[in-house]
Amino acid sequence: MLLSNIELKETVMKLKKLYIRWLVWRGKALDIWSKSPYPANVLSNLCSNGFRFDGVLCGSMEGFLQSLKYQDANRQRQICSMKGKNAKNMTSTHWQTDQIVWWKGVAINRQSKEFQDLISRAYKAMFEQNERFRIALMSTRGMKLYHSQGEQNPYKTILTESEFCSVLTEMRDSYDINNKTPQHKKRLYFDMDGVLVDFESALAKQDEQTLKEYVGRFDEIPGLFGQMSPMNGAIDAVHRLNEHYDCYILSTAPWNNPSAWSDKVLWVTKYLDDVFHKRMVITHCKNLCKGDILIDDRGKNGASEFEGEWIQFGSEKFPDWKAVLDYLLPKDS
Repeated sequence: MLLSNIELKETVMKLKKLYIRWLVWRGKALDIWSKSPYPANVLSNLCSNGFRFDGVLCGSMEGFLQSLKYQDANRQRQICSMKGKNAKNMTSTHWQTDQIVWWKGVAINRQSKEFQDLISRAYKAMFEQNERFRIALMSTRGMKLYHSQGEQNPYKTILTESEFCSVLTEMRDSYDINNKTPQHKKRLYFDMDGVLVDFESALAKQDEQTLKEYVGRFDEIPGLFGQMSPMNGAIDAVHRLNEHYDCYILSTAPWNNPSAWSDKVLWVTKYLDDVFHKRMVITHCKNLCKGDILIDDRGKNGASEFEGEWIQFGSEKFPDWKAVLDYLLPKDS
């Protein structure tokens, strides 16, 4: 049975997405999407990578792209300042009839070289001004860039997958050709218990009989580690630090509590999978891990012998996440 043109097209698209997933799995490609782990999420147009272009403040690339659909200069400036889904919700299709978009009062043919030059200049401005975006893009060296969620038809979208990925690839490769050295992110490890995870919160959920049975060895209670709540401010702190550091989990699980190992993975999947997906090390020898910074509340299991800087969470100098952020984040962030 022959496939119709529509069915054939859908089949080809499905096969392409499977191929992209395979390349991503092998580390040969990056599929840019706002819900993917770093650096794909930072390279998404929805990410709040602010920059200034032709004197106009842009809260994100999505804001800039959506603003091109509006002729009114004041409305355009307002949309430019938007970020994420707020910007995406300003989409409009009225420009598609004549294929005319606007920038600062000037009409531009969507299919023209003038439009392509405008887009290239905007991305270049963001690349030069926004360090987070620049570092994220340069970390994709050697990878093929895709945006499988994107529209392919240039007459229906303000920017196709091909146009988007071509601009990013050209900027990345040109940056290397010019012998400019990008700033590599420092590797930052997070302990879990007492740092990201509130150990006491799980004990409060146990019945009296269980507490009596495991007195003196609470960390051996089956399922305990999956019941813990995040430490106050931990989730937000991780997301903010992830913008500036190469982040990993570095934790230890009780030897006599096999469920703790899987419980820790389940906890990370529930609360911080967008940051730590497949970025988790569980070991009793933390000093063997290569890195720049370790945030840990205790010096046990090799933490005090860690090769980089040990930030002792809960200490007088770093009593909470606010103190840690004040120390680790750039002053202008």
